[in-house]
Amino acid sequence: MDFLNDDELELDLPVTAEISKELFGTEIEKYRESQHNGADIANFDVDKFLIEKNFQFLPLDSLIRDLSGLSQKMVQTLLEQIRSNYDDYLTFSSTYTDEENGTLMDLERTQSDLQKFMTQLDHLIKEDITDTQEIIKDVLEYLKKLDEIYGSLRNHSQLTEALLLGRKLSKSLHEMCGIEPLEEEICSGLIEQLYSLVTASRRILESFSESNSPYIHHLRNDYQDLLQEFQISLKILTEKCLESPSSLKILSLTLVSVIKPA
Repeated sequence: MDFLNDDELELDLPVTAEISKELFGTEIEKYRESQHNGADIANFDVDKFLIEKNFQFLPLDSLIRDLSGLSQKMVQTLLEQIRSNYDDYLTFSSTYTDEENGTLMDLERTQSDLQKFMTQLDHLIKEDITDTQEIIKDVLEYLKKLDEIYGSLRNHSQLTEALLLGRKLSKSLHEMCGIEPLEEEICSGLIEQLYSLVTASRRILESFSESNSPYIHHLRNDYQDLLQEFQISLKILTEKCLESPSSLKILSLTLVSVIKPA
C-alpha cells in the first residue's frame, strides 16, 4: 500500500481542536436562540460539549504529506548548517584523504619513526637503564674501593713519616737526657713534638686494627719501639724534675701536660 497515493487511502483521523472562549460563546448563543423554541439552557451538558467539540477529523494522507515535507525540510536545514560550519574542517580534512598528497606520506613516515622511537624507548626503559644502573653501581663500588685504598696508602705514608721523624726526635731527646746542665727548653720542645707524633701514629694504627698484613705488623713494631724509647726518656726527665723541681719548672709543666692526659 502506498500511503502517499490519494486513490488508495482515504481515511479520516481525529486531531485535537483548540477549545476557545469564542467556541463556548457560539454554543451559548445557539442555546439562547433555542429558548425561544422552548429549550432549557439548564440542560446544557458541558462534558458532552467538550467531547463533541474537542475533536475534528483530517485525512491521513494530509498528515503524511505534512510529516514528509517537514522531515525533508529538517534534513535539508541540518545539511546546510553542517556545510556552513564545517567548510574549513572539510578543506583541512581533504588534504589527508588524498592518496597522492605529500602530507599524508609525511604523516605515515612520522608514524613509522614514532613507532621505532617508542620501541627503542621501551627497550631503553626495560633493559638499557637497568644495565646502566648496574654498571653505575659497580663503578661507584669500584671508586669507593679506590678511595679506601688511597686513604689507606695515605695513612701508610703518614704513619711511616711520623715513625721515621719520631725515631730521630726520640734519639735526640734520649741524648739530651745525658747532657748536664739539662737544656730545659729544648727538651720541652722535643717532648711536645714527640707526643704529637706518637698520638698521630696511634690514631692511624687504630684505623688498621682489622688488617693483618705483614707491613702493618712491621709498623706496629716500630711504633712500640718508639713508644718504649719515649717512655724511657720521660722517666729519666721526670726523675730529674723531682730532684730539682724549682730549677726545672718549664720542663715539669711540659711533663705534667703530657702525662696527665694519659
